[in-house]
Amino acid sequence: MADNALSTIFVLDFGRTRSHHQQDEAPLFLPTLPQPFKTYHMKKILSFILLFVSLSFSGFAQQQAIEKRTQEIFAFKEFKDAKVLQPFGRFTRAKANILLKNSTLCFMDGKTVKEAYVQNVLGVEFDSVKYMKLRDSNQMGLVVAQKGYNYLLCVTTIDDKKLKDETEGGTNLPFFEITDAGAFFEIDGQAFTFKQGYPLKDKYYFSIKGELIPANETAFKKYVRPEMKKAFKNLMADHFWSWKDAKSLTQLFTYLPD
Repeated sequence: MADNALSTIFVLDFGRTRSHHQQDEAPLFLPTLPQPFKTYHMKKILSFILLFVSLSFSGFAQQQAIEKRTQEIFAFKEFKDAKVLQPFGRFTRAKANILLKNSTLCFMDGKTVKEAYVQNVLGVEFDSVKYMKLRDSNQMGLVVAQKGYNYLLCVTTIDDKKLKDETEGGTNLPFFEITDAGAFFEIDGQAFTFKQGYPLKDKYYFSIKGELIPANETAFKKYVRPEMKKAFKNLMADHFWSWKDAKSLTQLFTYLPD
């Protein structure tokens, strides 16, 4: 279904062991020093090595986590029955999907795929999967976690810059035409196939009691409870914690007001 839509628009030896009866000649590369001195520095060296290895693997894991790809241009392979949420408890139903070009809500109008006009849309539910519309935007953010009236949202889109680099600036990339006086956006364009899959990028946001902020230290620390500021500062010094990792970000609900 999505492909058809696309065609109309995705790892010591520190010397020899000493004998109890005869002292070996000290290694040339290591001066003879009191045992406490050597033990202390050995511990420091080993600690540094372990820290370096840990940080290397941590950074590699985080990099791998954000290098996502897909063969689809939509969040779901098929358009699904969806509940489109509106103000005052109202809703409507439609065969819908999330276009990864810009994380917008699309629906089927007969055999035509159209991008929805979302001025009066709060979000959309696909069974247990829920998206919320970003305030003052037409983008839809996947609800990754929720605590009370606070939400962690993730906007996943095709990485246009990486895609352009990988296709050497090809001219047959997806594009859109505005139709119907801007009420809908008709998806159009030449057929496009990408064997490696479309590169994706994730951008996280917090919705804190209705206020939408990007997931970064500068924006978030303004909402941290006074008694949790020291703990938050310690968390920011944790090299295994990342602003680009959903599991890390879900820990931040503890620092917010109830």
